[in-house]
Amino acid sequence: MAELTPYPWQSSQWQRLQQQRERDLLPHALLLYGQPGLGLDHFAHCLIQSLLCEAPTADGAACGDCPACRQFMQGVYPDYCEVGMAEDKSAILVDQIRALNEFIGLTQSSRGRKLVLLSPADRMNVNAANSLLKTLEEPSGDTVIVLVAHSLSRLPATIRSRCQLVKFGKPGREVARQWLAQRGCEQIDHLLHLANGAPCLAEQMNDPALLDSYQQVVTALLEALESRRTVPELRKLAAGVERGRLVGWIQSVLRDLQRAFHGLPDASFENSTRVPLLRRIAGLLDSKAVFEVSDRLLKTAATVDHPLNADLFLDDLIQNWMQLAPGRRSA
Repeated sequence: MAELTPYPWQSSQWQRLQQQRERDLLPHALLLYGQPGLGLDHFAHCLIQSLLCEAPTADGAACGDCPACRQFMQGVYPDYCEVGMAEDKSAILVDQIRALNEFIGLTQSSRGRKLVLLSPADRMNVNAANSLLKTLEEPSGDTVIVLVAHSLSRLPATIRSRCQLVKFGKPGREVARQWLAQRGCEQIDHLLHLANGAPCLAEQMNDPALLDSYQQVVTALLEALESRRTVPELRKLAAGVERGRLVGWIQSVLRDLQRAFHGLPDASFENSTRVPLLRRIAGLLDSKAVFEVSDRLLKTAATVDHPLNADLFLDDLIQNWMQLAPGRRSA
């Protein structure tokens, strides 16, 4: 059965929105935002189901048993529409938003309100975003549109200004640890380091094969800078890793190299089992080069879902990384 309540670190946002609901002040457009791995889609589903539920609990959660709840959980609630990226696309397209606009314009089938989830909203292309503006400003009937985004900067200001923004941050470490323990995760501290404190991302990484791949790639990245691994060896290890995940892994190593430059304590490192190696490598590198490579990687991360040739994408990543190697920096 689906979870009907938000995660522990989402309680303040939940309470605030439920208080607005009780006073009939809930806006017609909400924009939930925060880093990946905080469970924003889960929160959105809990909120939407609570709004359609015919018998919500005292804290506003859906009952899970009324006709509307059962329809929602079966995917047949008539006044709910969910829009995301098509499987073979790298963005939400204008035709999807036009269809959404048409759905909102239809007469309601139930006595409740129309409910919409748009996620990830920051992946709309320009035409799609423009097509949504009028609907966000003046949706027909009793409609609530929930947008989910991980990067506010990728959303036009015209979209942001038409929504009530709801920010989500990382939970305290003990809250995250307890939640992961309840879900059967092991090596919890290590997982949280790798996930940059995001519990849902940490749970996704609770896979021995994935952790083993991570350790192999991180070690190979560092050893390649000491000429103890060849570029073909590094490429072979990295080739089987999903693009976004690989970019995140490289970013993690770069952050730790910066920690090493600043002499931060071992406990602050994400790759806690590689601290001696990280410190040794940092001693060989130019700190300016690390920041330059970090900047280039941020630009690469923005294109991670672009339909580029996978081999070219990987070659570009490795070429940028190897610019750190002593004696190999470009003039």
